[in-house]
Amino acid sequence: MFGLNGKIVRHHFMGVYGKVVQIRELVEVLDTVFDSFHKVNTISKTMLGPRKPSAKKLDRLR
Repeated sequence: MFGLNGKIVRHHFMGVYGKVVQIRELVEVLDTVFDSFHKVNTISKTMLGPRKPSAKKLDRLR
């Protein structure tokens, strides 16, 4: 029969905690990346100026 001792349980939960920390760091990195994309998109829109009416008509047809 399989028995659990404190060392095995602690090792398991430390592994789970490590994975949770890694996932949290990954989410922070992805958040930073998407924020950067949003900033670049905003900057490019201001550089290009307003869209032409013909481009808006094409978007409606899609």
